[in-house]
Amino acid sequence: MAIAAVVVAGLIIVTVAGERSMVVIHNRSGGTLTLAVETTNPGQFSWQGDLPAGGRVVRTARFSDNSFVVVCRDESGVHRTRGGYVTNGLPQAVQISADGCAAVTIEVRF
Repeated sequence: MAIAAVVVAGLIIVTVAGERSMVVIHNRSGGTLTLAVETTNPGQFSWQGDLPAGGRVVRTARFSDNSFVVVCRDESGVHRTRGGYVTNGLPQAVQISADGCAAVTIEVRF
């Protein structure tokens, strides 16, 4: 436990010192979802892939004023969600949660 706490603390310190924000993408649905996450200003952040039920992806990025577009594909079709405004400067935590493609939320915290 102590080693895990040191690793997490180290990641937080590196993130804050480098002005990098953390992006967590979490599939809380009961099945695999195909997700694509991008910023509205291309090139600042992009991730895509199949995320299994309960799966989580953690990435870091530097942002200027921006928001996100999440495209989710499942057996019912393609769904797009926009939101989650980020700014440059202080690191932020971005939480993108999918309870299915029709229920994607984007939260940003300082």
